[in-house]
Amino acid sequence: MRRRRRGTDARGPGGHPGSAVTVRFLLASGNRNKLREFGGILAPHTVLAMPAGVSLPPEGLVSFEQNALGKARGLARALLADARLLAQVGGPPLLCLADDSGLEVEALGWAPGVTSSRYAGEDADDEMNWRKLLSQLEGYSDAQRRARFTCVVAVVPLRAPSSKGTAGAAGASSPSAPEEYVAHGRWWGNIVREPRGDGGFGYDPVFLPDGSALTVAQLSPEEKERRSHRALAAKALLELLEREGLLEA
Repeated sequence: MRRRRRGTDARGPGGHPGSAVTVRFLLASGNRNKLREFGGILAPHTVLAMPAGVSLPPEGLVSFEQNALGKARGLARALLADARLLAQVGGPPLLCLADDSGLEVEALGWAPGVTSSRYAGEDADDEMNWRKLLSQLEGYSDAQRRARFTCVVAVVPLRAPSSKGTAGAAGASSPSAPEEYVAHGRWWGNIVREPRGDGGFGYDPVFLPDGSALTVAQLSPEEKERRSHRALAAKALLELLEREGLLEA
């Protein structure tokens, strides 16, 4: 198994390199917010929704990278095992894309981290999570409220069959997924004392990015797509995929 990594750690605006060739990503998530955000970030490339019937492995507690890779691998395995699912998304070549992301607060030992989406409990909603965070930071100074959004994206490519592909049950060549690519992005800022803004999701109302007078929930979707941890990770991912020749026609 070949794995490549790249990372971006920035406190300012981010972007991503352009490409004359468009490729198809299949997102290993049923989260509509993520689908919309990645669709904007990775444009002009196409980001497709995961087909119904795919069961992904549960997220663990070890690392963002392990969770992202687990979901990308799970999606690739599901497609390789079911020709009907693969046909639903147009077949290979295809890049199975997954991410894991969360908020990390330095004064809390980088919690909530991988438990960000369930910080206040398995059934907690976004508001319950950020309200728990604010209660834990009550009495902390501004200097003690340093935080970062972290995103890890993983890609497992499904390549089109070739004469050197793996033989299937009927002797036909089958798609393969022998490689993995991982990229990181971090967006630094501070946790505010009261929520501000109605946009976004997750911890957006309580995260104030460095250099901004607005929380993420107060930013326009276009500004968030340009600056976010997902944008930084996507920039690093596209640079990695371009270097490896996966964005070529």
